[in-house]
Amino acid sequence: MLAVGLSLLAGLGFASTAIFARVGMQGIKPMPATFISVVVSFLPAIVLALLFALPDIKALPPATYLWLLGLGALNFLGGRSQIYLAINLVGAARASVIGGASVVFSTVFAVALAGERPNGLLLLGIAAVVIGLAAATKQSVQEGWGRDKKSLLGYLLALGAAASYGGANVMAKHLTLVYGSPLVITAFGLLFGILLLAPFAGPQAVQSLRIGDGRLRFAGFASLSGLASAMAIISLYYALQRADVVLVSPITSTNPLMTIFMARMFISQMENITWQVVAGAAVAVLGIVLVVWGSTL
Repeated sequence: MLAVGLSLLAGLGFASTAIFARVGMQGIKPMPATFISVVVSFLPAIVLALLFALPDIKALPPATYLWLLGLGALNFLGGRSQIYLAINLVGAARASVIGGASVVFSTVFAVALAGERPNGLLLLGIAAVVIGLAAATKQSVQEGWGRDKKSLLGYLLALGAAASYGGANVMAKHLTLVYGSPLVITAFGLLFGILLLAPFAGPQAVQSLRIGDGRLRFAGFASLSGLASAMAIISLYYALQRADVVLVSPITSTNPLMTIFMARMFISQMENITWQVVAGAAVAVLGIVLVVWGSTL
């Protein structure tokens, strides 16, 4: 059950990430916000890795860094940058819900590439989670489509982020099982994410941090999104070390529901929450119960 708790904590972290990012991008562009968040995520991760997993760092074989480069590309160049762009276009709630499709990609990749075999009850739970997430934002997605055609780009970016995160979850599980501490995997994945994002977003991020131009406050929210994301990623990787992807991903992918409720509480002027959220939440919660139950069979 520790894996379940860690998965829920990861979901809460990802939901907080979306809310802070949404506020931060009111004053700075998505790519600088992404870069700032990745840098801030890296700082606590590398400190914890050096304090508690230094032997694992020293024991990493050279070939591992290619895997970590791939993880950084999937997770941050592919996942976080696309989800931040999507949040900027269609809002935190809708982007997070579409991004919740990562559970589908994780399951497909885990079965096809990692040899995991989910049972029927667990698959039913995954289906319920996906249906619940879709029901929760059906109206808002339709309204966004009718109001602004650029929403299509936002939804496609969120779907691309879901695919990237789905692949990253499978890769992260493999790396934590083979090479050790999730702290090491998190820190070096973030490091490579910084190196990959720096040419595209580094200079703009530095400009956003200049005092006096009115954007420093928004950069602070981008930094908070990075801290929340660091908590989420570390919790996620520890969960993946203790349980299959087909258990962890559906639970973590309920973060859109948390995002919706947090948006209602803290940024209601930016996000429109309807009664469909309640119905979708109920279906998704049922799906979580089925996933947890199915994992014990």
